[in-house]
Order: sequence, then C-alpha cells, then structure tokens
Amino acid sequence: MIIVSMGIFFLITGRIIYIRHVPVRRFQECLPQELDAGIAIVDVRDYNDSYKSPIPNALNLPIAYLIRHIHELPKKPLHIIASTQLDKNMSVRIIRKAGHEVKSYSLIEEEV
Repeated sequence: MIIVSMGIFFLITGRIIYIRHVPVRRFQECLPQELDAGIAIVDVRDYNDSYKSPIPNALNLPIAYLIRHIHELPKKPLHIIASTQLDKNMSVRIIRKAGHEVKSYSLIEEEV
C-alpha cells in the first residue's frame, strides 16, 4: 500500500513539475514588432505589468483568468507575451489544450 501511495505521489509531483518548468517546443521567440499581420497578440502578464508597459493591439488576458476567458481568444495564430518562463509555459499549454495555435512568444521583463 505504501509503495502504491508513493508511486501516485511521484506521478502527480512529476506532472506538476513537467507542466510548469519543462519548456514548450515548436514555436519561436520574437519581438512583437516583427510579427506578421495575421497573428493576434495575447498578453498574459498581470494587469499591473501590462499597464506599465502596454503592447499596442494586444488582448490583455492575465494567466490567472485565461481558463475562464479562453473563449475570447481569436481563432487565428497567436503570439504570447509573458513576463516569465513559467507564465509562458503554463499559458501556452492552456491555450493549445483549448485548440488554438501558438506561433511565437516574447518575454518582457518588468522594469524596476
């Protein structure tokens, strides 16, 4: 019984670590200025960060609200703007699971 419990614990812990920290593949990093005209920009940074350095024509949808408002995403290729690798990994996995295509991303650090 203890071995089964430990096995389940390690599976759950491994999945959480994988989802959060293992990099997402099959898309590239680029600046928002370099994007094609047919790509929609989704800013998953917190409202406080996106307010300080806004991105023109971006849909501001913080990662905390992403699952609840996933239906607001346009049905075309997406460019993700995040503040950390963790936010990028989580948001891309959520968006891909909902059936959207993510083409590229940008990491924008908060200026202190």
